[in-house]
Amino acid sequence: MRIEETLLMIITNLVQNKFKVLLTSLGIIIGTVTIILVIAIGQGGEKQITDQFKSMSAETVYINVKYSPNLDFTKIERLTPEIISQVIEENPYLKGIYMRTTVIRDVVLEGKKSTVSLVAATEGYSEISNFKVQYGEDFGVEDYDEGKRVVVIGYSLSEKHFGSPENAIGKYIIINGYRYEIIGVLEKKSESLQGVNSDDSAFLPYKTAETENLFDEYSLPQVVGLVYKADQTVKAMARMRSTLEYVLENSKVYSIEDAGSRIAAATESARTMKMLLISVAAIVFVVGGIGIMNVLFVSVKERTREIGILKAIGTSRKDILLLFLLESIGIGVLGGIVGVLISYIAIPLMQYTDIPVVSSVSGQLAALGFAIITAATFGFYPAYNASCLKPIEALNHE
Repeated sequence: MRIEETLLMIITNLVQNKFKVLLTSLGIIIGTVTIILVIAIGQGGEKQITDQFKSMSAETVYINVKYSPNLDFTKIERLTPEIISQVIEENPYLKGIYMRTTVIRDVVLEGKKSTVSLVAATEGYSEISNFKVQYGEDFGVEDYDEGKRVVVIGYSLSEKHFGSPENAIGKYIIINGYRYEIIGVLEKKSESLQGVNSDDSAFLPYKTAETENLFDEYSLPQVVGLVYKADQTVKAMARMRSTLEYVLENSKVYSIEDAGSRIAAATESARTMKMLLISVAAIVFVVGGIGIMNVLFVSVKERTREIGILKAIGTSRKDILLLFLLESIGIGVLGGIVGVLISYIAIPLMQYTDIPVVSSVSGQLAALGFAIITAATFGFYPAYNASCLKPIEALNHE
């Protein structure tokens, strides 16, 4: 049997049984859409992690308070700029270090009351955390030493309250009734880094926050350090721990961690979740494949006499096998294509949720490939049974 004849018979049969084919391919359609969405969610999660950590160097280390349900904020021994200075003096692996404390306060911007995240930071915050001042200027040495009432605000904060970053320079923020001059605006980051969203925050010198009594018992400092080389991170952390152990009565309340480990752990977690979701989607494909197999078994039984006639006029077992196998693959291709088309609607709708998604051609091709492989795998056995029918028995079948 020529390939053109085989394809014509397949197309004719699929068209004549279009509703049955549509119902049969539902499992494949759902499986294809699921695979595409799963891959899009997985890639979206990885992109979100990449964006979150893109400005974080693998050489960055953090000192944080270990939070626990029984944590008594009033009894925690606070870190101070003097302690941090001692940490870096005794650590040859640290390139730089700074301390910051975040507090939420009601302020007045352009005559309007607003709740803003105030980040009090010691010298070196912008260089170590890669916060670049795009408009205006950063704090000077005098600002840190004298505790001047000056602030550097985030890009989104400047747009929201002043219309543009340029307009914000020279304006004021009223904090606790005092005016703080805006001397700089940070470049847009669109990310939150270790609990600090620079776009929506206002930075001020640490000494200023202390002098103006902006801290309370719940204001816990965080230390950010930068190691010279990534392979020196473990040694740097060990030295930091050693210093804290003899300058603090209870240093165990503080944890020291590096950004490289956090990046690797977050990325691995996203990949594991993607593989888990793909496994769930594969189960959907298996269910769809079983549906194809059942329908093909019924189709073989209904077309037994047709198979007998084909064999009687000289059609080989190979041609019969190919006929039913290609028919199964045709259902898979049809379901896969419909699933891909539906994904063009589903993914834009997903973007209205809080779930990050990134559509990709590779995801669509992978889903289509899964659909075809599933259809071929589950369609082989019914096709093989059809090819093994004896002509006489097939012709005598009622």
